[in-house]
Amino acid sequence: MRDQKQFMQQMFDLVNLAKTNDSTITKKEVVDFCGDLQLTDAQLKLVYDFLDEHNIEVVGHSGKKGFSASDGNYSEIGKEDPGLNTEDSKYLHLYRRELRSIAEVSAEERQRLYERLVSGDGSAKHPVIESHLKRVVTLAGKYKNRGVPLEDLIQEGNLTLITAVDRICGNHSIPDVKKELDRSVRATMIELADGQLESKGMENTIVARTNLIHEATKALAEEWGRLATVEELAEYTKMTEEEIQMYVELSLEEIQVGKRDVEN
Repeated sequence: MRDQKQFMQQMFDLVNLAKTNDSTITKKEVVDFCGDLQLTDAQLKLVYDFLDEHNIEVVGHSGKKGFSASDGNYSEIGKEDPGLNTEDSKYLHLYRRELRSIAEVSAEERQRLYERLVSGDGSAKHPVIESHLKRVVTLAGKYKNRGVPLEDLIQEGNLTLITAVDRICGNHSIPDVKKELDRSVRATMIELADGQLESKGMENTIVARTNLIHEATKALAEEWGRLATVEELAEYTKMTEEEIQMYVELSLEEIQVGKRDVEN
């Protein structure tokens, strides 16, 4: 098998491929795509689960959410994820169907919307929000096993999205609108998950915060293609730099952070 970095890149390429087909893919397409890896059945199941975690429906695979795209029925929903019950799942299934009716915009069209938004064009607000709704669902999926119902994560993420778009409108200091929207939505979801875990008792706080920082480092590395610095993690998670550094040290190097650029 390829090294870890190459393997993960191929997995994300597979996710992007499925997204071009309404976030659905068949087992045969997965097998064909991964043919050069010579995966065992057990390894293929892990690939299916990986796709499931990224909100990709694998036809014929029930997935961790208990949904089989082959027949459209739910089974045993909520047993593996206490934050997701049958009613939540039915609602989310309907919500995703509604999202699929939203016309996709090209990268060029989205960039023009961002430019209009930053320039202060209020008529660009709704199109920008609409174009980012699917992204909110994808981001929510990364934090769904943190004790907060997926439906709540999506709802709060959407509210944050609306607030962030309003804040960005006419703000020329925002260099990357998409990155800022992602950062705002992720920060809200991390805060929700952190609050939920912390409310269960102080004994869980250190583990909870360490896990959340670890998730943040992975998310930012995926987005930026590099390790985030302590300063960037502090801004992203709304924690202090001292807290970030403490939890990094407690993790015994499990959490990797980047070095701050030193200006000459």
